[in-house]
Amino acid sequence: MVKPLLRTSLMLCIAALIAIPMAAQNVTTNGVKGSSASSDAHVKSNDMTNSLNQNIAPPPSKGGPKAKGGAWCNIHVDNHTGYYVQFYMNGELGGVIGPWGDLYPDITGGYAQLYARAVFNNGDVLTFGPRDYTCSGADFHWTLTP
Repeated sequence: MVKPLLRTSLMLCIAALIAIPMAAQNVTTNGVKGSSASSDAHVKSNDMTNSLNQNIAPPPSKGGPKAKGGAWCNIHVDNHTGYYVQFYMNGELGGVIGPWGDLYPDITGGYAQLYARAVFNNGDVLTFGPRDYTCSGADFHWTLTP
């Protein structure tokens, strides 16, 4: 009677230890008002021009190679503002999210710095982050609020 109970308890503990890091992360970030959108230390490149020689590997969901260690994370950037928001991953422009829109960039296993900003016609900005993120196989939901 005791052995089956111990086995069941051990199995539940192991399952809980595995499930905790795999759970999706939900984070909300309020925007911070600022000025001078032209000098932003968190933006390396704002250029959306393609190079004829660029070679960007597709994600595994599009036939690309599997990440080392098998970790691949889905990120959901959820724009809860009425503004166009520029999204950056490691300082590089990763996309623009329309008002009340969503963006689903992929990230391979490892570290990434996530950052977003809404730029206004008077030079002011509303920034979100930077937020450090380490992909360990769990999905990440980042909600941007004004």
